[in-house]
Amino acid sequence: MKNFYALFFLLFFVSANYAQQSPQTLVVDKAWLNESEEWTDFKYAGQIVFSTIPSAEEGSLRIGNYDFLYDFCDGKAKFANKATYSAAEFSHPRKVSVTTDKQGVVNSTYEGTLIFQSDRDYYSVIAVVIILEKNGNILGVKMRPKEETNKEYAFSIKPS
Repeated sequence: MKNFYALFFLLFFVSANYAQQSPQTLVVDKAWLNESEEWTDFKYAGQIVFSTIPSAEEGSLRIGNYDFLYDFCDGKAKFANKATYSAAEFSHPRKVSVTTDKQGVVNSTYEGTLIFQSDRDYYSVIAVVIILEKNGNILGVKMRPKEETNKEYAFSIKPS
């Protein structure tokens, strides 16, 4: 009986800890596009939204915005349902590097797969994502397709 109570308390604490790891929704405040070493402000229709995925590996994100994702892939995916471009998941990230600047902002660089999937539609692209954090708060995100080095996107996140 003593083991039963110990097991019960263990399950209780594990489930309470798991419940605290809720997804964080991050709304983009401003977007920039870097083409050929020149940064310019960029506007997309609708809001770009990043969501963290606490149950997945560190660095995993869900991204939502049709125009940005279509631009990111240069429209290469030929989906039967064009709405598949509305959301993608950056999954299986591998941490490449971590640096901290003088202001204490941590730049974590990940390489992973950006996956578009809906019903029978599927497309993936290898991407590099840099997450900028300070004191556990995500301040910004930079990303680019791995094979394309002359086009990079940067986003500042609205404080929530």
